[in-house]
Amino acid sequence: MFIPDSMCGCAEVKLNERKAVRISLFEVQFKKEAMILIGMGIKQLAAKHGLPEGIIKAHMKGNLFIAPPSKHLYFLFHLPEIDADMHISIPPCHFDFVG
Repeated sequence: MFIPDSMCGCAEVKLNERKAVRISLFEVQFKKEAMILIGMGIKQLAAKHGLPEGIIKAHMKGNLFIAPPSKHLYFLFHLPEIDADMHISIPPCHFDFVG
């Protein structure tokens, strides 16, 4: 479960009781497979909840995290339109850290 910092009264974002650390898009280089997974995740969420893809993309912006010990990256975001927390997971084989 994703808990946004705005809802927990703290400065932390958590994923399944683990502290999530915000990652800048400039710190990561996504492979083609990651871009496909992200696009599919957006399309699935949009279709499932009857929302335009643009709304989901807007809420994802700036919300990329890693939650150790998992090596996956996660887009963790809240959709106020349906009052739900969402995530899209990217496996470590689909990205590299830059630098």
